[in-house]
Amino acid sequence: MRAGGEEQPSAATVPVLAPALVTFSDFASIRALATTLASRLRASFKDRRWSARVVMDLVAITDVAAMGAAALLTALWHQGLNIAPAGHPLIRLEVCLVAIGVMHFIARQRGDYTATRPVRVTVQPMLFAVSFATVILAVVVVAKALGSPETWPMSWLPIWWALSVTLLTLGRRTAATLVSALREHGAFSSTLAVYGSGRIAQQIAAHARTPGSGVRLIGVYDDRLAEDRLDDGGPAAAGTLEHLIAAGRQDRIDEIIIALPPAADGRLAEIVRRVEHLPVSLHICTHIASDLLPAEIQQHRVSALGPVGLLDVKAKPMADWAPVVKRIQDYVIAVPLVLLLTPVFILIAIAIKFDSAGPVFFRQRRHGLNHRVFQVLKFRSMRVAEDGATVTQATKRDPRVTRVGGFLRRTSLDELPQLINIVTGDMALVGPRPHALVHNEHYGEILERYANRHQVKPGLTGWAQINGFRGETLTPDDMRNRVEHDLWYIDNWSLLLDLRILALTPLYGFTHKNAY
Repeated sequence: MRAGGEEQPSAATVPVLAPALVTFSDFASIRALATTLASRLRASFKDRRWSARVVMDLVAITDVAAMGAAALLTALWHQGLNIAPAGHPLIRLEVCLVAIGVMHFIARQRGDYTATRPVRVTVQPMLFAVSFATVILAVVVVAKALGSPETWPMSWLPIWWALSVTLLTLGRRTAATLVSALREHGAFSSTLAVYGSGRIAQQIAAHARTPGSGVRLIGVYDDRLAEDRLDDGGPAAAGTLEHLIAAGRQDRIDEIIIALPPAADGRLAEIVRRVEHLPVSLHICTHIASDLLPAEIQQHRVSALGPVGLLDVKAKPMADWAPVVKRIQDYVIAVPLVLLLTPVFILIAIAIKFDSAGPVFFRQRRHGLNHRVFQVLKFRSMRVAEDGATVTQATKRDPRVTRVGGFLRRTSLDELPQLINIVTGDMALVGPRPHALVHNEHYGEILERYANRHQVKPGLTGWAQINGFRGETLTPDDMRNRVEHDLWYIDNWSLLLDLRILALTPLYGFTHKNAY
């Protein structure tokens, strides 16, 4: 949606992009922006909750690197002694890679890299030694059987085996020590909230208090706090469903468990609808029949937390490696673009100043990840600045649009300052487009799953945009189609999908019949 309203920016906005327009007061603004970036970087590591999946994948990468380093050291040692296997070096490389790959497969099948709760790294030197010896022997025998001309010196394979076992053991012990220290500080503890304060919540609370459970209970919430409670004997409620939603929007919760007694089954669909927009994993105790779930939620699986059976309604979107990959992608692409496009920013700024009176840039409040309000940056393309209870969408031949602004809007060049929003972490390169607050509230009331768009950061471009759903929304169906594409993107995110959207944006996303 292209909102017509634009707000007068403060001097702090984007002098970084247009140095020719910097005034003395802007230098303080630049320092403020740098301070904000530094504080956000520090905050990202302070009290950080680490993904167990990411950590275990790093352990796997370390194991592979240890075996590879052992092979390299063995080759260098023999080269220094002028003792080398007969045959082509590529054959030795192939044999080593196959042996390392088979060893990695065995370790993964054995569950060495499973993200268990609590997170643990196993250290078994004897098992390493036996497994790797068997793997090396098997790979060499198969290579010979296939006609490999490679002849290995007597010392090559034993030294590689010994070095590999030594480096594997050292790597695993180091990882186990680090993981143990992080675990003691609660770095892997999944923060958990329970809706329903009956006996099931009591069981979950007891399990969370167990040392090494891997979960930390944030609170138990229930709307039935007095004599109308259906199930007595549970822990005291920390608040109502509204308080639970508020806590979820503060990024305090990783998982929500709906633990209602069977007599409260009728409330399930409404509660799920109220909380599913939060960026959390959502579970329902399995004594509740799956046919009570909302019709939109068709895929689920069964899991358990201690003694309590759960029905997993949805997983936390873009968890584990996803936020790391997206943040790296944003930095790698956005930062060079800001530097390369600085001359373009200056030319646009000059054109805007010559074309009409008013500021070069404007800010408008939008909802970001988890409904967090931020100020989006754009080049001014209109003669008005709206950011309140009334924000009128731009229409065809809108008289508010300036001559330069019309060109900027048709080519989407007015959106380029949002690269700064991407660098500061308020937005991503790819994601649902952010809408003005008043439009968010309006469509949130008439479209049931509209709020689910805020489970991820808003984007400069998105799946909906390259599929033609951009510009003015004349009917609720226009917005419904956009929301459906945004939700599909969230459910099917991958790095390749992001790259595909970025590649297609210049063709289908920047210019469109609805871009006015």
